Amino acid sequence: MAEYMLLGLVFIFFAGVSFMGYVMLSRRRVRVEERLVPSTPSDPSLGSKPELVLGDLTPALSAQIPMSESGRSDLQRDLLAAGMYRPTALMEYTAVRAVLTITPLIAAGLIALFLTETTVGAVRVWIGAIVVAGLGFSLPRWFLYFKGQTRKAAIERGLPTAIDMITLCLSAGLNVLHSIERVSDELSIAYPDLGFELQLVRRQADLRSLEFALIQFADRVDIPQLRNVSVILNQSEKLGTDGVSVLREYSDNLRINLKQHAEAMANRAPLKFLVPTYMLCIGILILLLTLPAMEIAAFRRDNIMGDIKQEGKQVIEPFTKGAAAKQQQPTPAEGAQP
Repeated sequence: MAEYMLLGLVFIFFAGVSFMGYVMLSRRRVRVEERLVPSTPSDPSLGSKPELVLGDLTPALSAQIPMSESGRSDLQRDLLAAGMYRPTALMEYTAVRAVLTITPLIAAGLIALFLTETTVGAVRVWIGAIVVAGLGFSLPRWFLYFKGQTRKAAIERGLPTAIDMITLCLSAGLNVLHSIERVSDELSIAYPDLGFELQLVRRQADLRSLEFALIQFADRVDIPQLRNVSVILNQSEKLGTDGVSVLREYSDNLRINLKQHAEAMANRAPLKFLVPTYMLCIGILILLLTLPAMEIAAFRRDNIMGDIKQEGKQVIEPFTKGAAAKQQQPTPAEGAQP
């Protein structure tokens, strides 16, 4: 029975890995199809009453886990890098993290109180709950980090195209603000994150100044190339300098850097493919060797009694032969003649 359970677990593992790969590929295809649908990105935080993710309990749950000022500022920076600009983003994140952290502990207490009968079982339940609570506390932060890195890479890929389009608009006679507005509308399909950021730049420039908006843009995305672009656009807007040729050369340099980065990733790809290749080979070996191992185990289990009988027979056989020889030898009284 244990062998069949092992085979089933192996099958479930590889089936789950294959299903996860299929889901990731299908989600990627859905995202590509959604990007092809014309839409104007909008800021969800502009509503008068933003809906909280956990309803009215969100503020109370957010206050359950204390946080220092430095930790709050770092978390706010990660939220901005991930594109979460809602005024309540920090409160919603801390509320969700509190739920993921506290719920396993409460469930462990109930299970240990009502469903366990020994101290060892209760300790095991609490250890598992502490591990799950730690994952619930740390995994949302990792999600924010990877989402921010993905968004940053997407904006960096679209930056040369945006600079080229801004250069064309400036060459046609538009100023910097109108060029940014036009480019943000055009990039909303191919690069939605970059188009949304340029729309924010346009709004902040209307409220305060272009220099402030570009500095905020560079701080939010944290791409070094954006600081150089902001300096070029500010000089072109304030001093009236010719920024077209400078932007054109800078976009060419960005493309060269992206090409070099892509070549470096391509050179590292064969090494990265070794790990899944070895894992697939190990999985195939497990699948091929599991059935023979199960057959051999069943054969040994069925014949263990026969092996014991054979060994016992081999041990007893010398004594049996010795007793039979003694019985065949005549005694001195029987062999004497009258």
